[in-house]
Amino acid sequence: MIHFSHYAAAFNILGTCYLFSPEDDAADYAIHFFKLDDFASQWPCKINSQLSRRITESLKIDIATLNTQWTALFIGPNALPAPPWGSVYLDPEGVLQGSSTAALSDFLKRERLTVQTPYPEPSDHVGLMLFQAAVLASQVREEALKELLHEHLESWLPQFSEQLNRTNQSLFYNALTELALVTVKNCS
Repeated sequence: MIHFSHYAAAFNILGTCYLFSPEDDAADYAIHFFKLDDFASQWPCKINSQLSRRITESLKIDIATLNTQWTALFIGPNALPAPPWGSVYLDPEGVLQGSSTAALSDFLKRERLTVQTPYPEPSDHVGLMLFQAAVLASQVREEALKELLHEHLESWLPQFSEQLNRTNQSLFYNALTELALVTVKNCS
């Protein structure tokens, strides 16, 4: 049985880690949560002990170093080693705001979901999509949640993870993306 409130909290924590700098106050709770040795016992799905240890161990660095990794992965100024947008992986052109982004926008409109962010991110940013999953889970909209996860996130999240692992930029974000995959698959 899916415990929707637990998945809503998990998707919020994951989305926060992708969208907000580790130095941002908004990320404090998420970072501290993953530093807990027993965070896996509070996660809505089973996580193998090796993954939970990798996440906790990867955070035994200072926040400035983690912020440098986050910036290199999600902000730039150089080309991002693993772009966090679905259209880059799903659309043949590999561009931002492609046809898959338009399909996601249609889904969000149909489900009356509004992406609200001060950042100029396309709606298919991994963090924003996890936040939308959190909203659907908190409202116990199971069919819409499964559609969002299966058709619009799980369809490209493995490619994002592979790309991230190839670049090996950050032990934390590599492990976090593995956790996101496990969580999305268990909920969808």
